[in-house]
Amino acid sequence: MTSRAVEQPMEAVDMSAMIGSAAQQAGLGGHRAAYPATMFPESRLKVGAAVTGVAVLLVLIGLATGTILLWAFAGIFAVVFGVRVARVALLNRQKRGQQLHLYEQGLVCVGRNGQITVRRWDSSAVYQNIVRHYRNGAYTHTSYHYRLVDPAGHEIALAGGFARPTEWGQAIQQAVTDAQFPHAMATVRAGGAVRFGDITLALHTVSASGKTVPWSQIQEIKVKDGRVSLRVEGRWLSLTTTMVRSIPNFFVFHALAERLRQAAAGPAR
Repeated sequence: MTSRAVEQPMEAVDMSAMIGSAAQQAGLGGHRAAYPATMFPESRLKVGAAVTGVAVLLVLIGLATGTILLWAFAGIFAVVFGVRVARVALLNRQKRGQQLHLYEQGLVCVGRNGQITVRRWDSSAVYQNIVRHYRNGAYTHTSYHYRLVDPAGHEIALAGGFARPTEWGQAIQQAVTDAQFPHAMATVRAGGAVRFGDITLALHTVSASGKTVPWSQIQEIKVKDGRVSLRVEGRWLSLTTTMVRSIPNFFVFHALAERLRQAAAGPAR
């Protein structure tokens, strides 16, 4: 039996080579996972185009027969539905070829027009904004937005436009935590401080909103409704109620803050 290699389009081969080269130059190590852009199904676009075509036909029939209500309602439907179909088709075209690749030490993102962006786990600040959406009290969907900022301040935005956002979002946050938590812990143990947005963590104290409190007085670190609050013992108001989306490397922050709080509290009785 003879085997035959599956031919790939030259564009796909070239892009794969460019992705591999970018990852190698940045020292990202082995490849871990790939996520293509999520596309609206072509079959549904065709159905939408067909429905729009029927609406246009009804408009013509209404005009030819003088049926005002027919061509008026059909015309409104054709315009509204047609615009939506055209917008989705354009979005599909823009997203074609976009992809996200995760490596041991970072990621490579292929964005619009084939632009390649590289980020390393050990030097990126990750901001996450995960929102559950409701309509009339009923849950509809969850949106995922991540921003990765490099030391120079250059930003790349990763929204839910890639397949399986719960998977790659968690993988990115965990990889950044694994890469940066040891250094953050070493910094505070050496007497330094680590800043996460408007919250600063030190070995014995935490500062936010212009106030500094010993870790021994922090009763709880609570995350609810997209906010993180540091509850202070004996006080009604928390030290801070900061939005999670404004805290860089939230997973690193939460792990470090919880470790320092528990250390100050001492062993559980």
